[in-house]
Amino acid sequence: FCDNSLLTCPTSLGAPPAMASQDMITQFGKIKDEVNVRLPQCIEKVLGGVKEFSQKNVEDWSNKVAQESLEMLQTMSGNFKYIVNVSLMEKKGAGFHTSSATFWDPECDAAISYRWENKALVCVVQVFGLGI
Repeated sequence: FCDNSLLTCPTSLGAPPAMASQDMITQFGKIKDEVNVRLPQCIEKVLGGVKEFSQKNVEDWSNKVAQESLEMLQTMSGNFKYIVNVSLMEKKGAGFHTSSATFWDPECDAAISYRWENKALVCVVQVFGLGI
C-alpha cells in the first residue's frame, strides 16, 4: 500500500524504503526527505557568501543553484526526469508567492518546494521528480 505522502511505499521486492538500492527507487516520494536535507546545501554552496543583493548577478546565481540542485538529484537517482525552478528576489519585505499545479502519477511523481533566505535575498527552489 502507499499512503498519500508516498514516503512509506514498499519497493517492488518488499524491502523497506531505507534498504532500497538506487536502481530500485522508482517513486520520487521515497527520496523527498533526503532531497529536503541536501537541497539547502546546494543553495548554501552558491548563495551562502552573498552579503548584498546584486541584480547583475541574479541570473548567474539562479543558474548555479539550479545546476547544483540538478547534479545532486542525478546522483541520488537517475530514475527520474527532473525539473528545477529557482526564484530569487531581493529581501526588502515585499510579499512573495509561488505556486504550481500538476497532473501526474502520484505513485511515482512528486515535488518539493524549499525556501532559503539570508539578510540580502530570498531563494525559492522547486523540484519536480517525474518517474521515467
